[in-house]
Amino acid sequence: AALGTGCRCGRTRAVVRLEEALPSDESAWIKLALLSKGVTLDAGFTTWFRHKKGFVARRNFYNTPVWSQVDSRALPQEIRLGSVVVAANVYGESPWQLTVEGDEPTLHHTVHSRAFSISMVEDLAAFREDQGLARVCNLYGGSALSFFSPRACYFFSDATECRFCSLAGTAQEQHDFASRLAPDQVSAAVAKVLDCEADRINQIMIVGGNERDLDRGFDRQIELVRAAHRELRAHQLERATSIHLATMPPRNLDLIDQLSEFEGMHVMFNLEVWREDLFPQIAPGKAKDYGRASMLAALQRLRFAIGDYRAHSILIAGLEPAEATIEGAQALADLGISPIINVYHSDRHSRIGLALRPTYRDLAMVAQALQKIHAAHPIQPYWRGCGRNSIDFEASLGQFRGDVPDWPA
Repeated sequence: AALGTGCRCGRTRAVVRLEEALPSDESAWIKLALLSKGVTLDAGFTTWFRHKKGFVARRNFYNTPVWSQVDSRALPQEIRLGSVVVAANVYGESPWQLTVEGDEPTLHHTVHSRAFSISMVEDLAAFREDQGLARVCNLYGGSALSFFSPRACYFFSDATECRFCSLAGTAQEQHDFASRLAPDQVSAAVAKVLDCEADRINQIMIVGGNERDLDRGFDRQIELVRAAHRELRAHQLERATSIHLATMPPRNLDLIDQLSEFEGMHVMFNLEVWREDLFPQIAPGKAKDYGRASMLAALQRLRFAIGDYRAHSILIAGLEPAEATIEGAQALADLGISPIINVYHSDRHSRIGLALRPTYRDLAMVAQALQKIHAAHPIQPYWRGCGRNSIDFEASLGQFRGDVPDWPA
């Protein structure tokens, strides 16, 4: 569909309002617990959310971390605990439940009988007005305009996909989104959103599956970056709104140098895990077709092209021992590369699925170590307050200082 034009833009519990009653870092620890256990939804919440208009409902562009039969229209993508954004992942049993008190959404810990006021993320008015626009991009974490293209990855054809990835199964199950985007589609979408609600967006994200010809795939992603950058310049927002690209590195590392033409660019080439022996187990396609040493060399070239700590690499907490994730984060930071710690989210259609789940204790160990690394290095979070499964922004604000609270576990 073509993008349109114009813009018209019964139980009683003591509810704690996080902003008022908790220490500044408490919500970050709760986020760790939610990312470990996921949430459940009571019937009252799903009914309330389905009938509410204007909130961001789950859009499965590339993954499906929901293991219940709940209608995606009755499930938020993210919730906010104070200022902290966290994914609403549904894995099964959990002490954390989304409920409604009157007309107020609430997060309830069923074991400790504690309840906390939360808020939903308001969707973009441009999406509500133009369903064609919602096929092209998504509002991620409340402040990132996200494009996913292509919705396919050749690793699946070779049966060497990353073992945590569910892209192929999700794309087969969900047909509501474009399979591949052209630069003019990105340009039109960015222009429409910036015309209507520029103050809602602090970054533009471009991510997608991998083409077998990595150089051609990289160049195609750069063309999408270029299209977004043109619109930012046209709206005089190129310094306020950054562009973030997640992709495989090209084989010809000289292609990386063209990224230097975009001011404030952030790019990640993702290792996924740090331990050398686990890399081929978790990311067999990357190990076979590119190699860990080549990934590290590409990250160094990327750092040279776009600047210290604007080159990023994800390490997934929960897919290797916490000590290995910490070692990797420290090593990357020492190289001038910003480590990004994403908590493993179990997706339907992935090889690993629910077979692994990180514990709160392990995540807290990683978070405390990450806090110290942030204190020693000028690390830049990849997600600026919108990383629903990541903990870097909270570490950048010092929210994992101090002792680990026991009760969220």
